[in-house]
Amino acid sequence: MKNLMKLHTLLLMLIVSSVMILGSCKDDDEVVAGDKTALNALILEAEAIANAATTADYPQSAIDSYKATLQTVKTAANGTLTQAQITNLVTQLTEAMNTFDSQAYGFIDEALYLNAGWHFDEGTGTTATAYSTVKHVGTFVKGNTVLLGTDAMMPSWTTGVNGGKAILLNKGAHLEVPYTTAFLPANLTISVWVKPDEIYEHNYIVSQNYWTGYKLQTQGGGKPFFTFKKVDGGIVDADNETDNSIQVGNWTHLVVSVNGTTKELKFYVDGTLTKTWTEADKGIGPLTQTLTAPDPQPFIIGCVATDAELAANFMDWTTAENLGYFKGAIDELKIYNIALSDGQVSKLYNDEKP
Repeated sequence: MKNLMKLHTLLLMLIVSSVMILGSCKDDDEVVAGDKTALNALILEAEAIANAATTADYPQSAIDSYKATLQTVKTAANGTLTQAQITNLVTQLTEAMNTFDSQAYGFIDEALYLNAGWHFDEGTGTTATAYSTVKHVGTFVKGNTVLLGTDAMMPSWTTGVNGGKAILLNKGAHLEVPYTTAFLPANLTISVWVKPDEIYEHNYIVSQNYWTGYKLQTQGGGKPFFTFKKVDGGIVDADNETDNSIQVGNWTHLVVSVNGTTKELKFYVDGTLTKTWTEADKGIGPLTQTLTAPDPQPFIIGCVATDAELAANFMDWTTAENLGYFKGAIDELKIYNIALSDGQVSKLYNDEKP
């Protein structure tokens, strides 16, 4: 009898233990629903991108892959999800969106291809620091007082193309950036917004050792004009052969590119290709990457050369009227180490335009 009671007691303990264990497992398996607000918002954003995507902007394979990932995430989002599962879906969809963006025909990987770039949004002080990986610093420099006297000016800040800041230049005011080889890549694209106060022959936008390196300016008739020295020692002078490309008082997006492989020089105005020069018609070739005499000048924004260089080599023909300085505002200056494609230039313009 005593043994039977012990047996019943043991069985009762086993049943209670089992119930407790089962109850504990049931509690652990209950899903605590997470907050899907951020995920749902991201899905809506991703859907808008997918609906707007066309083969004019992306490869069809990229569109298909992106939409497939989006559908997978949407299907998974319909169920009850833990916060950890929601976070994983947000990560998955964000990565898919970033990958899709990088596959656009106009995508520019600035981490790889942007050697120097300025937004000019500091708005104060006497320097402008590049936002590119290398933080090149442009220092404000007053105009040549020997030629301009008390009229010589320092750069100042003004309203930029998109409501931020830009630099305003006149009377020799310019910026000088210490020279590095980053300013002489084998292939080159210069992208810049300009708003000239005057159209004349020597409106220099940027210069790296002028015609022994390269220089970009506007000339009479409102045409962009580019000069560069080739690897073989030859010098190329070219404009876009389109009058009124640049107009007084208006912001204009200018791009010039040199492709040393295809031997093409291209001009773009407001995102549109306006002129292509080739080896056959203009002797286009790779840019020089070696600067001989004079010693490397700084990279100059808004002028053709330093005061010392002007005094040493140009005073016999330089006057206050043809000093070679920019008159107006400059914004969003970028130097790339590749020749951007037409699609990349178009996207750059559309991303930056007012």
